[in-house]
Amino acid sequence: MKDIFSDLYDRVLSFFTSQNDETKVVAKSRLRSVLMQDRVGFSERAMQMLKDDMLDSISKYLEIDIDSFDLSIDAKENTTVLNLSIPVIRPKTDEEIDEAIALAQNEKIKKTHKIAGELEELVKEKAQELAEAMTEEDAKDQQAEVLQEKNNSSEKNIKEDKEELQNENIKDKKQTKTKQA
Repeated sequence: MKDIFSDLYDRVLSFFTSQNDETKVVAKSRLRSVLMQDRVGFSERAMQMLKDDMLDSISKYLEIDIDSFDLSIDAKENTTVLNLSIPVIRPKTDEEIDEAIALAQNEKIKKTHKIAGELEELVKEKAQELAEAMTEEDAKDQQAEVLQEKNNSSEKNIKEDKEELQNENIKDKKQTKTKQA
C-alpha cells in the first residue's frame, strides 16, 4: 500500500515538475527572443510584420502549418542570423498558386481603392474647411471695406464740416470788420 501512495506521489510530483520545466523552457525561449531582438535592434512589431509578410508569400506556393511556423533572430559574434522553421504540409498545384496570386492581387486592389477613397474623403474635408475659412476671410475683408468706407465718409464729412465752419468763421470776421468800419 505504501508503494502505491509513493508511486502516486511521484507521478503527481513529476506531472507538476515536467510542466514547470516546459514553462521554464518556453519563458526562457521568449526572453531569449526578446533579448536578441533588442540586441539586433529589431522591434516586436517589425518581427510580426516580417512573419506576416513571409506567411503571406510562402502560403501562395505551399500549404504550411501556420501554428508551427517559427521565426527568430539570433546574434552570433558579429553577425545576425534569421532562423526560420516552416513545416510544409504539401506544395500547391499550379492552379492553386494562380488562384492564390489572383486573390492576393484582388486584395491589394481593394486596399488601394479603400485608401484612395479615404484620401478622397480627407481631401474633400480639407477643401471644405479651406472654403469655409476663405468665406470667413472674405466676409472679414468685406466688413473691413465697409468700415473703411464709413471711416472715409466720416473723415470726408468732418473735413467738409470743418471747411464749412472755417468759411462761416471767415464770413463772420468779414461781417465784424464791415460793421466796425
